[in-house]
Amino acid sequence: MKRAAACAAVASMLLVGCGAESDAGNGEAADGESSAASADSTAQSGPVLPSKGPYIKGELGGCFLPKTDASVEPMQVTGPKLTLPAIRFSPPVGTRPSAVLVMLHQTDGDRCGWGDFAILAALQGVAGLSYDQCGYAAARCSIEDLDDPVPQVRAALAEVEKQWPGVPVVLVGASMGGSQTVRAAAAGVDVDGWVDLSGPSTWADVELASVAGRIRTPGLVAISEDTDGADEAAAAQALAQATSSTFVPAEVGHGWDLVVEDDRLTEIGQQIIAYAAR
Repeated sequence: MKRAAACAAVASMLLVGCGAESDAGNGEAADGESSAASADSTAQSGPVLPSKGPYIKGELGGCFLPKTDASVEPMQVTGPKLTLPAIRFSPPVGTRPSAVLVMLHQTDGDRCGWGDFAILAALQGVAGLSYDQCGYAAARCSIEDLDDPVPQVRAALAEVEKQWPGVPVVLVGASMGGSQTVRAAAAGVDVDGWVDLSGPSTWADVELASVAGRIRTPGLVAISEDTDGADEAAAAQALAQATSSTFVPAEVGHGWDLVVEDDRLTEIGQQIIAYAAR
């Protein structure tokens, strides 16, 4: 990893307690208290997206991504037996990113689904890359296990290193992507942090609790008990404890709905930016 993930730094940047482990079910800090600043996922701060366009045209026209000072470009992530359509989100010209988010989508979306969040992050100096995962959208994959996130994440990280060498990288996953993010972190992919937004406690027959002990970098785990249920919220809280991660209980919402509302970053969205740029 390019830097140590110091628990104290995470806590101060997120304004929440640190020491909870990151799994899809444990949301208490090491001292037994919630590590979230609030259960409310809404906040009104930072840049605002234009709600009525204009929108980016061309290959990404169907994504309905608003034009801003951030650079948004279609690209491909390639690796052995992998070709994954992707989007690169760069901060405004002249701004070196403080961090890069590699974003894994949920089942009801693709590389476009992260667009609003990634643009808002880029406007605050945090770059991003989202890609179509194997089995979704236009991804072309002939790897042995399409549900294995590791070859896909490593291919994405190789592209990030080409574009932004030496910049800290954080994996961010929504729903399915959250579970896959945890699996990739447990497999030892070279990242500086990870974020699980509403990741199911079991995905592709893998229980996240069974791999949590392999994770060495504290992350950020967010879930809404109201939306996902008490069992999943408890599992997420336990995951956070097992991985010495920060748990953030949300009032309502699932996956990437937790991070953008009314064309702005929510409180949780801002916490992710702070965590990545710490």
